Amino acid sequence: MAARARLLISYAHPDDESFGLGGLIAKYVAEGVEVYLICATNGDVGTVKPEFMKGYDSVAALRLAELDKASKILGFKEVFKFGYKDSGMMSSETAKDPDCLWQQPVEAVTRRVVEVIREIQPQVVITFNKYGGYGHPDHIAIQRATVEAFFKASEPGYETGQAPYQPQKLYYSAIA
Repeated sequence: MAARARLLISYAHPDDESFGLGGLIAKYVAEGVEVYLICATNGDVGTVKPEFMKGYDSVAALRLAELDKASKILGFKEVFKFGYKDSGMMSSETAKDPDCLWQQPVEAVTRRVVEVIREIQPQVVITFNKYGGYGHPDHIAIQRATVEAFFKASEPGYETGQAPYQPQKLYYSAIA
């Protein structure tokens, strides 16, 4: 019996999955692939018009609710929400917040990604290119952690309480 195909997408914000890979996700889910998502931040720095905030007490609550809806439509098997604060753009004050993704030690984020890789054992992992698509610090941070995790996940000495596992392929997405 062949192993079930599994794909892990490791992105930064609620909505990155939809504008970046929505069509690809829907295609693979329709073909029976188990598609998983890491969403590293809660999207709280995004701007939202007041009329769209009705029923939500924060931008993060709205963005995460949108992610839940998109996840159902796209058909993710599971979404791993890391819950870091959104960093905003590189030179912004929010990028200096110690709780934002950009300020996290890459080793700490890498460990969380390794744990997900070892848990779901995807054959393929997709993340941003090294430029984060267009230079967004959160995109760059999750890309660095994911690339490192792709290789560390197979190291027997990298202890997480889980068996080592090596995905077969790592792909980078780009925004054209």
